Amino acid sequence: MEAKKRFKLYKSGKLWCCAAVAFGVMAFGTVNGQADDAPATTTTSQVATSVANTSSTTNAAPESTATADTQTSNPVVNDKTTANSTTAATTTTLNVQQMSAAPVNTNAVTTAAYAATNNLSTADTLDISAYQPNISEETFRQYHNQGINNVVVKLSESTSWTNAYAQQQVSRAQAAGMAVSAYHFVRFTTAAQAQQEAQLFAQMARACGLGNDTLMIADVESVPQTQYAGIVNNLNVFWQTLSSLGFNNHGVYTGLAYDRQYNVSSTVSKARTWVAMYYYDYSANAARCNYIRSMGYGAWQYTDRWNGSIDASIDFGMFANYAGHQTTSAANLDNFNINANNNTLDVAGWFADNNNEGKNNRYVILLDQDNGSRELARQQVNAVSRPDIANAFSGIYGAGNSGFNASFALTGSLADAIANGHRIQVIIRYTGSNDGNSDYNDHWFNGTAFNTNVANLDQVQITNGGITVTGWHAADQAAGRNLHELILLDSTTGKELARQTVNNVSRADVGRAFGNVYNSGNSGFNVSFNMNDKLKTAIMNGDSLQVISRYSSQENGGNIDYWFTPQALNNNIAAVDDFSLYNGHLRVTGWHAADKSVLEPNQLILLIDNQTGKEVARVNAATVSRADIARLYPSVINSGNSGFVADFNIAEHRGLQQALLEGHSLRVLARYCDSESGEGNSTDYWSKQAKSFANDQTSQRLESFGIDGNAVRATGWYADSRSAGAQAMYVILFDATTGREVGRQQVTNGRARADVAAANPEIYGASQSGFDVAFNIQGNDALTAALKAGHQLQVVARYTNDKQSGEGTFVHYFFAPQSFQQNLGYLDSLTMKQGGSVQASGWHISNQIIGRPYHYVILFDATQGREITRVRVNNRVDRPDIAKLYPTVYGSATSGFSVNFASSAAIRQAISSGHSLQVIDRYSAAQDGNSDYVDLWSSLRRLSL
Repeated sequence: MEAKKRFKLYKSGKLWCCAAVAFGVMAFGTVNGQADDAPATTTTSQVATSVANTSSTTNAAPESTATADTQTSNPVVNDKTTANSTTAATTTTLNVQQMSAAPVNTNAVTTAAYAATNNLSTADTLDISAYQPNISEETFRQYHNQGINNVVVKLSESTSWTNAYAQQQVSRAQAAGMAVSAYHFVRFTTAAQAQQEAQLFAQMARACGLGNDTLMIADVESVPQTQYAGIVNNLNVFWQTLSSLGFNNHGVYTGLAYDRQYNVSSTVSKARTWVAMYYYDYSANAARCNYIRSMGYGAWQYTDRWNGSIDASIDFGMFANYAGHQTTSAANLDNFNINANNNTLDVAGWFADNNNEGKNNRYVILLDQDNGSRELARQQVNAVSRPDIANAFSGIYGAGNSGFNASFALTGSLADAIANGHRIQVIIRYTGSNDGNSDYNDHWFNGTAFNTNVANLDQVQITNGGITVTGWHAADQAAGRNLHELILLDSTTGKELARQTVNNVSRADVGRAFGNVYNSGNSGFNVSFNMNDKLKTAIMNGDSLQVISRYSSQENGGNIDYWFTPQALNNNIAAVDDFSLYNGHLRVTGWHAADKSVLEPNQLILLIDNQTGKEVARVNAATVSRADIARLYPSVINSGNSGFVADFNIAEHRGLQQALLEGHSLRVLARYCDSESGEGNSTDYWSKQAKSFANDQTSQRLESFGIDGNAVRATGWYADSRSAGAQAMYVILFDATTGREVGRQQVTNGRARADVAAANPEIYGASQSGFDVAFNIQGNDALTAALKAGHQLQVVARYTNDKQSGEGTFVHYFFAPQSFQQNLGYLDSLTMKQGGSVQASGWHISNQIIGRPYHYVILFDATQGREITRVRVNNRVDRPDIAKLYPTVYGSATSGFSVNFASSAAIRQAISSGHSLQVIDRYSAAQDGNSDYVDLWSSLRRLSL
């Protein structure tokens, strides 16, 4: 057929003498090939270890390559069990030892016998299409002389393609004396398309001169268009349409795996189904021939390399009966399954045979095929109407009433045979005797081993009290095995940890899903294992735990086990959702799911300094429900309760303060421990990345810095995320000239700075970054000395974890140094008074007057360069105007002076001589005013007498 690149036993183009070859068992593989009538396309084959599990698919357009099936098998004697375990159990195949269940032409000579005695090809049927356009009548005659009796010609495909060579191929094959049937390659996906394809097929058959009795075959292969559940329904529409057009003789060509999946043979019966399955090793073909024959199919296409490139088949009666029109026997086992709801083994099928005439009693007999074919049970049954069989095999006696049904209780020797895995064989017997033991005609179906073994572990709950497992286990071979146990195994060490007897519970859902598996409706279990020492050890070691469900009995021996997938108890996953600072606290939230938490219930969060690798803080976390994590990781024991919230009060953790102040990054360590302290057996999860809270962004400003009354005052702000680790803020006054500290104060005033926080929201602590401090000058000798010497002063803003002294671990900022050397003043007036005295008034300010308590005003003869006289000032004059102009200079509010120089000859002499005069305002540390002083010299003045 089309691209039937199945599993092939390819050695040469011919297969010689089926009867003469050895029955060797070979290992099989696949090759990719091209159909005789298909253009070059890609075919993909899969290799499997059983017939039921292998198929290949090719996508192509008409006339195109498609795939009926590719097959491999284990040795024939074992293959049936594998096939039944992987496909829907709707049919069973015929016994290898029996004659063909397909219709047999009593006048036909079998090809195998003919070939064995005449040394001819075992093939007796060829199919051809447009890929063999020029086969002559003489060539057909040569084929016929080699034992080829039947030719199947492709007429059409889909709804439009036709074989342009079909008419000459039909006529030449008929002229050579060969029986000709026809096939159509199916691609319909709807009932309407099925009608159209049938009409095209019939039209071509008429054009080729084929009569109404022509065997019309639907080529149904595994192409994308045919891979759907409703193919059988549409195939029946195809047959109905052909019948309405006068063609009532129908057959199916398909692949074995495809038929097992979609059951297209049911539309015509297996006896009218031509199955494809290729092998590589022709030496074992005799055994394969018997194997395929035993399945009940009507013909077997075993190669696409006959004579080099032609598809060749062996007929088991399908084509012989068509040629001779003498079908005498057919049968099929439609159903052979366990009925879990009724606890029975149900049998249904049909058997029509001309030899059944006069035998009116019917028995269904069950045999233990693996125990000497010992009879297990029998049941007399009534005939069941089968109009479908009558339609397909109208020439066989009793076809319309050939059906049978029987149900056998799963008890006694039948249950024992199933429990032991023996193949159960069905015989349908027509008999003329009442007891069924004489005058009978039997049909033996191939034996079936009922070994379905299915289970599911619905839930595993592990707590510190133990493990509870729920699920179900249904097995055919549990019949006769009444003891059900669950075993808990340490699969890492191979040691049993515990076991419990199961009282099975009802599982209607399983019964519905697996209605053909013994006791499925009562297959549930719900078992708890206490937390013993062995189980604790396994969990603490991270070993994998495995549940085994076991059915056993002393009578039948052996066990029926289902080993569930081991569960490794070493899951340990976590994530940090939030890691942030707020109001003197560091908050960590996230989740930590770990299997060992069942024995380590205490959840802690540790903070690690990523630069030093040292722990800086730990707290016992609050556990939080996390349904989202349970959905993501349902197999982790505590995933549903894995959340955590950890709050670190920074003031309580010295190491954390230091790490933050030093700008180090931190890592989160999530820990489960069997002690509250976190120092026992533990399971840790380290966060993958460290986080730095020092974002390298700071903001600072010195808003004011100067003398305020008798103090040096500084105001401003310093915002730094590292302040998260601080317990206090200090401002230090620094003598920048000498490099010495001259004062420090803890900041209590001016901390709140909402304006700074608004401008710098990314900086932690910006809202409390302000300062307003004043350093008293009196009593501070170092400050006094610095001011007196005119040194530059500098403000240092510091965050520290030492609240008492401002030392410890800290981070600080040095503002720019500022000079305090102001020395300003003015001589407001210098006048001669009546009587010869001189009056002088003005003001003088300087930060350097600090430490110079003696105040003098000196009258100086600038022309002579000598002092004329001096007056010691005891009372300073208030000067609010100067204080307003120079608020940050020491003493500006009382910087005025007003003195009277008493009349003297020296004064009169200088004035009369027209000398220039100057006033010197002096502050001195010496009582006589002659040393350690700071002066302000006025401009030159002249007076007249």
